Amino acid sequence: MKRLAIVVAAGSILLGGARTAAAQDALTMRVTIDYRNAAAADVIGALARAAGVPFEIGAGTLRPVTITLTNVRLTTALDAVCDNASCAWRLDGALKVTPVAAGRRASLPPRVSFDVKDSPGAEVFRAMGAAIGVTVTVSPGTASPEQTLSLSFHNAATTDVLNMMCEALRCEWSFDAENGLRIAPKKR
Repeated sequence: MKRLAIVVAAGSILLGGARTAAAQDALTMRVTIDYRNAAAADVIGALARAAGVPFEIGAGTLRPVTITLTNVRLTTALDAVCDNASCAWRLDGALKVTPVAAGRRASLPPRVSFDVKDSPGAEVFRAMGAAIGVTVTVSPGTASPEQTLSLSFHNAATTDVLNMMCEALRCEWSFDAENGLRIAPKKR
């Protein structure tokens, strides 16, 4: 079988089969991809070009893609890439990709439970964000690695936990449904 290899700056694709396959047949082609923190549009574009189909990416933000797939159908690769990048795709003459994260709004849950022991403050905020399902941005200089926290909360008010953590680390927090939780050094 003839193999076509396309190498791009952020990763690579290996596509089995001919590039001239019809769009629907392209979805059954086998691909191998390997990307690390690559722009999703670059990965999607490389897959579409390798399969010989035009592509369109709608307005919105796509998350970076880190993915390795070996000898999978193009449909599987597109599903996995869009799962990483937070998008949806369809093949309608062209590969049409629509970002879905832009319209998604996060919210702080009213209550939270978690335990940490002697953990760096910035990492505690990130762990809390992962536990409650929101993006967390910790500004540089918020907490030094030597500043550790040991906390145990069970069904506590989320805002009270954030206030207590920021009091201990001399920081401030804010929440925005589009951008998530932001932690910054306390303004003097």
